[in-house]
Amino acid sequence: MNVTVEYAAQVKRATGISRETVELVNGETLKDLIPMLTERHGDEFHALLMEESGKLQPSILLFIGDEQVDWDESRKLTDRDVVTFLSPISGG
Repeated sequence: MNVTVEYAAQVKRATGISRETVELVNGETLKDLIPMLTERHGDEFHALLMEESGKLQPSILLFIGDEQVDWDESRKLTDRDVVTFLSPISGG
């Protein structure tokens, strides 16, 4: 099963890409996907996404399709889902 992962704002800068396809086995959740991605994209990406406690940084927004989701949800990913990681941008 393939899931498209999109990165925006600072998350895109940390990965160096805006989108990739990740192959998963059936039944994996968003919480299962994140360690795979942090291993793939290294320390900068990991530090941006995760707190030292192992929880997702509260500033990171996650979407499956157009629906914002909590990373702790046990919702299983399905073939052709689009998962988006977004870090809000501020400034002025």
